[in-house]
Amino acid sequence: MLRLKLYLLFFILLGSIANKTQADDYPHHIISLAPHITEMVFKLGAGDRLIGRTDFCTYPSRATQIESVGGYLNIDFEKLVSLKPDLVLQFPNQENKRKIESLGFRVEEIPNETIGQILNSILKLGNILGLTDRAQQVWSGINDTLKMVQQKGGKFSAAPTALLLVGRERQSLRGLYVAGKSTYLGEIWALSGGTVAFDKVNARYFSVSKEDIIKNRIDVILEFHRRWNLNSQDMQTEINIWNVFSNLPAVIKGNIYIFDQDYFLIPGPRVTKIALEFSKIIKQINEEPE
Repeated sequence: MLRLKLYLLFFILLGSIANKTQADDYPHHIISLAPHITEMVFKLGAGDRLIGRTDFCTYPSRATQIESVGGYLNIDFEKLVSLKPDLVLQFPNQENKRKIESLGFRVEEIPNETIGQILNSILKLGNILGLTDRAQQVWSGINDTLKMVQQKGGKFSAAPTALLLVGRERQSLRGLYVAGKSTYLGEIWALSGGTVAFDKVNARYFSVSKEDIIKNRIDVILEFHRRWNLNSQDMQTEINIWNVFSNLPAVIKGNIYIFDQDYFLIPGPRVTKIALEFSKIIKQINEEPE
């Protein structure tokens, strides 16, 4: 009996050592250099492994308690080195990668410009962190929501054309910068049941003029401005800017929406919230009386 107990104890200890060794194979001191990556890490349940972030990584709120290494384009490399990460996660940027690797640190790139990239990046991050099961759960949850939105969108007869505006000057129509059909915003609007303005343009993001807008049928204007922090009066002022296009369907029907919530411009796990918001707009437009 004593020998049996010793054997059992031996195998328990062996299993414990093996599990610890396996866990140690994965990074536990991580710096994230992009908001979408920080959100993904937290979504996978590994937020406690983050030791560094950028100034723009503010979601979830716990992220703000993590030490900042500056911005994505102005990294405080001295701070980064002092934190001694075993992994640095960044949006694809060869120059940044080369600099960080030259300092002796491992770098992994996590892209997010399309829905496919977002979903694949979640699975990739799960593999890197040893959290494949959790990553698959998150992947499935996002994918299921997008499929549901797509099914709803397919039931509507009209496919409203949207101008996806990601930049302009406040209280002005100068500096108009739009997202095209091959961006995550364009893809989500399309699967929600709409079409994207300027769909012949191959670039993901590009500038347009007021004359360009006049030449196109635009049924809805969707604006995304992170940190504009508009109150109801400011919102109406910005919407009224579009009244110069008196013949534009979006203006005639009042289909102008301005979003200043940050998640619209941080393509990560919260793309489901974008999809659900777009789905509501598509439904509303299709239910409008002709």
